[in-house]
Amino acid sequence: MRRRRPLVAVALAGALVVTAACSDGIDVPLPPTTTISPDLLTTTTVAPTVGEPLQVVEQGVVSFPDPYVRGQSLGGYGVVLQNPNADLLAAGVHVTTRILDAQGKQLLVDNALLNGVMPGQRMAVGRTLVEPIVGPTQLDIQVEVGGWLTPAEGLGDLKATEALTEPELNGGAVTHFAVQSNAQGDEDGVDVAALYRAADGHLLAVETTSIDRLAPGETVVGQIRLLAPIPGLASTEVLVGRGFAAQTVG
Repeated sequence: MRRRRPLVAVALAGALVVTAACSDGIDVPLPPTTTISPDLLTTTTVAPTVGEPLQVVEQGVVSFPDPYVRGQSLGGYGVVLQNPNADLLAAGVHVTTRILDAQGKQLLVDNALLNGVMPGQRMAVGRTLVEPIVGPTQLDIQVEVGGWLTPAEGLGDLKATEALTEPELNGGAVTHFAVQSNAQGDEDGVDVAALYRAADGHLLAVETTSIDRLAPGETVVGQIRLLAPIPGLASTEVLVGRGFAAQTVG
């Protein structure tokens, strides 16, 4: 009767190969054992880019009697943000604005989202108010940025080429604007904000809209309708944000 052979360890080409003897005398190699260096187990994580916070450079709130309903009031508010970063786009900007009275009591909470604020540029949020609020005097503003991105080189720009607000025959008002693109490609969801100012430059309110698609070299004419004219309105300024195509890491 053949006796079972003992296990034999054989060094082969720098790897350890273990063979076992079967009962019929044939040596069958076992799979080689692999040793993993501790250095290969080390992982590295790149921290997300964080820019300087967006700055609230202008704000305003106003109320005035409703011209159509006695005893009711209308109004508006506006917030202008500045991106202080020279090379970072602020993407997915969420703005929460609390409208307060002189005692700090909350009258209304409003939320707005901007697709993108380009490096060094301004953008605005706000609206005209139809809610029956009385005595708004101040704003509490919270700004959150979803992410900071590096715009692609040669992205081009979008700009407003005209802005005019005039009364309508039905008693309301309308703002006419035009936006021109010299961007490299189509941009979807382009933010547009109309800033309404008094004669001294004070911000009375902001109304916003968006352009579904803007092609390179194209000029889009649009309008924003207001429920009623804003008393004391002397000038209108239009700011243009960026669409989804600008949110590309370069």
